[in-house]
Amino acid sequence: MEKYIVKIHQKGLMVLPAKIRKKYNIKENTEVILIDENGRIILIPRYSIKELYGIAKNHGKVIDEIIKEIHEERKLEASS
Repeated sequence: MEKYIVKIHQKGLMVLPAKIRKKYNIKENTEVILIDENGRIILIPRYSIKELYGIAKNHGKVIDEIIKEIHEERKLEASS
């Protein structure tokens, strides 16, 4: 676990270290989920489905199967 010290600027702005931005592919306008949990603040990058697919490219076949199953389940639900 690496630790970083960051300053909170005017209006609550915080600059994430470049190493973290690169590691998690955080760019301008990337949404981040902020969780307040037991005295800790947790930031989690929020990715779109397309971005997640790119991240998990080694698991493409499994993801395709899951998407296919979800699609079939929705078709069944819609026809009931």
